[in-house]
Amino acid sequence: MKFRITGTLDELRRARALLGETFDVREASQPYLNRGDSTLYRLYIDAELPTDATDPAAGG
Repeated sequence: MKFRITGTLDELRRARALLGETFDVREASQPYLNRGDSTLYRLYIDAELPTDATDPAAGG
């Protein structure tokens, strides 16, 4: 799965840590400053579900 997250540098750091608790993160980019006059950054993450994850849709 691919995620694109936009926020402040602190928000990106915290979101990356939280995603790492739930998903197996394969790759994460460096933060990129958004274009224009924005003060926000974006981060790209490539992750997958852990192999031991249960499927809540299966009622388990």
